[in-house]
Amino acid sequence: MKKLLLILICISTLVLSFSVSAKELRVGLSVDDYPPFYYEFDGKYLGAALEVSEEIAETLGHKLVFIRAPWKRIQAYLRAGKIDMMILYLKTPERALDVIYTDIPHIYESSDLFVVKKSPIKFEGSLSDLKSYKFGNVRGYSHGIEYNNSKKLSKMQITNEQQLIKILIRGRIDIGVGNKPVIMRAAFSMGLTDKIRFLVPSIDVGPNYIAFSKARKDAQELADEFSSQLKIYMKTDEYREILKSYNFDTYQN
Repeated sequence: MKKLLLILICISTLVLSFSVSAKELRVGLSVDDYPPFYYEFDGKYLGAALEVSEEIAETLGHKLVFIRAPWKRIQAYLRAGKIDMMILYLKTPERALDVIYTDIPHIYESSDLFVVKKSPIKFEGSLSDLKSYKFGNVRGYSHGIEYNNSKKLSKMQITNEQQLIKILIRGRIDIGVGNKPVIMRAAFSMGLTDKIRFLVPSIDVGPNYIAFSKARKDAQELADEFSSQLKIYMKTDEYREILKSYNFDTYQN
């Protein structure tokens, strides 16, 4: 009897241990911060996409463990199942081969035009109307099919957002292109928020999703439970306050 009891205790311990570890979800983040979507400050992870994802995970009883590496390595980890999920993932046919997305996006990544405050430039939605101006954007980012593929626009590739803002203010370009919250955060850090203004409308709005590695057998189950909770959470004031605090707009799904 004592032997049977000991066996049952061991089995219970193993089951409990498995359950606890199963609740940990390894999240892939680029080694480079991407504020205000996600970034590390004083040893703490912050950012709109990250905080929304953490709130959803906590409600569902999961703990997010962040793993940082160069972007290409993160994607390799995702395919191999060395990480479980992404908290900021654009939907493409290629990526869909490796992940299962939540039903709805939790945050949007817009591409916006911005100019110096006193610029007379106006924008009514057609980039072709601005072909006489010089544009600048940070190298490596997509800003929609029209901007990316345009051969009529004069475009300068810049290393980062801070340099983009400096070049605009110095008059080397007429129009900057970037994600509004990212640009606003960079301008704030430079004390230059009063020197620029944004044109409307956005030239591109891309939905970002939470996504789970297909290498996990329960990827669909995780996507389903996160989707259900996300639909509830996005109706709350707490969700809207997170976006507002990082200068994000909200969009209807």
